[in-house]
Amino acid sequence: MIFGVSFWNKKKTFEVFIKKDDRWQLHSLCDEEDEAINEAQLQLRMAKTNQVKVIRHRHLSKTAAAETVVYEATANPSREKPIVVATPVGELAVCKVLDDLYTADGRRTIGQVMRDYMQRNNICTTELLHSFSHIRKLQDAQGLVNAGLHRVGSAQAAALGVPVKERMQLLDTLVTQMQQKARAFAAERGNFPEFKGQDLGAVSSRIVERVGLEHHDYVLNALLSVWLFECRSLLAKVDALSRLAQDNIETGLIRQLDGILADTMIFAEVVQELFAPQPNLGVALKQMGAVVLCKKGAGEKLANPTMKIIATLIQQGLLPQTQAALADRLLREINTDRPLDQRTPDQEGALLDDLVLSLTGDDGTILGGERTHQSVERRRLRQRQEMLRAQGLHSVADNLR
Repeated sequence: MIFGVSFWNKKKTFEVFIKKDDRWQLHSLCDEEDEAINEAQLQLRMAKTNQVKVIRHRHLSKTAAAETVVYEATANPSREKPIVVATPVGELAVCKVLDDLYTADGRRTIGQVMRDYMQRNNICTTELLHSFSHIRKLQDAQGLVNAGLHRVGSAQAAALGVPVKERMQLLDTLVTQMQQKARAFAAERGNFPEFKGQDLGAVSSRIVERVGLEHHDYVLNALLSVWLFECRSLLAKVDALSRLAQDNIETGLIRQLDGILADTMIFAEVVQELFAPQPNLGVALKQMGAVVLCKKGAGEKLANPTMKIIATLIQQGLLPQTQAALADRLLREINTDRPLDQRTPDQEGALLDDLVLSLTGDDGTILGGERTHQSVERRRLRQRQEMLRAQGLHSVADNLR
């Protein structure tokens, strides 16, 4: 018999292939079929590729082999989530004239409403207000602009007790004026010095010579927005701005850099990276509070060199807007349902007590006042409810207030 049992029992291996740049690449070799299929599926789940296959390779002899595809799969194309336009919360900025859009309160409100859009495009509010290229891109998505205007207009109308249509008309006029101002600067940009990350004071002096103090801040922010365009991530922008702020304490221009840095602090992911790594959220919030409250040695405990610079400048009283933005981010995190430590829920109570103590000043007042007290009480209520549910007392937990 030529093809006996021993012939068909030759060694088998399983090759995992992944598709990269429209070409199949050998990813790994496995001895078992299940192991190979699991590895292929893992590559799909991790989005390392969008197509995989497993080939059984049977060695028949030194010169003969047989190959069979035993598994093949293609990942479902990922659907990008629609951009979210949020409703402004907290103290609401009421803009009456164009200059109100550029104030700290105006930028904060715009940042809250358009945060998702700006994060996806790696820009902050100052850039959106001063760069005509960013404005033009947003104009292409006019639906987002209209949705944002409606969110702000409705909130302002409710606060002022005026018709929504009245506020919408005014806001639409202000946005049109903002666009025209950015377009005019883009046309005149060649008449101003190019900023390349150095000698900000000299650039500032040239601006004053050309347009005077009245228009200095707008032009300088516009030139800074052009410079920031080269930074391809929000974290890279924070790093560049913090070092520029450190170098411009004597020039007094740190006040404008403070405003742009504050704009970047509305992004939770940016703040999270600046305070990483931390064992849990509770420790991270405690450290954030130490920076905001300018506690002695707060900067020394930070691992991120960029955050060390920011903490030092806050301690020196040079970044008040950034300090306020960080405080707002801290209070928002306390007000969420995120556990202070996901891995050890039984430590939630102790972590919360420690956090409250760290946010309380020598005079007994807590950062954020009544807002913080309410957030802490909501967390304590959830802790008590979880303890009761763990004991099977679900109805008691549901009725707990």
